[in-house]
Amino acid sequence: MSADGGETVEMRAALLRLRRGTGLPVAFGGLLDGPRQVRIGELIGTGTRALQGLAISSGNGLGGKAVALSRPCAVTDYRVSRHISHEYDAAVAAEGLRSVLAVPVVVRRRVRGVLYGALRAAQPLGDRALSAAVAAARDVEQALVVRDEVRSLLAAA
Repeated sequence: MSADGGETVEMRAALLRLRRGTGLPVAFGGLLDGPRQVRIGELIGTGTRALQGLAISSGNGLGGKAVALSRPCAVTDYRVSRHISHEYDAAVAAEGLRSVLAVPVVVRRRVRGVLYGALRAAQPLGDRALSAAVAAARDVEQALVVRDEVRSLLAAA
């Protein structure tokens, strides 16, 4: 299932909340675009378009790891992290990102998207940032649950 206009609005609103709640200057994310792949569709605070449209496959990079594990993940220095694969290094480097967190949007035990927050410096991201990012992801989850229910009711009618 790919993102429709309403889901895009929800994602953008969640990224704005993530940025305000964490104080992180960069927030971006996307929703499911095919099986086990998320496409980055929304960018806030970026200086380039390097991340726009990037297809994140399950298991690859930080976001792909969050998708595969269905849980939040973070790195203090993306460029040198040994805990992730590095398929997306060129796009991340073009944007100058170093510390990054990725939080999956999980609806009924199925990942439907990923929210990211990032710094351009290699600094640890604290619990406050992670908690605010998780809360923003839950907002998207709840909006998607409501949309799914409405679609189901309309289909049944």
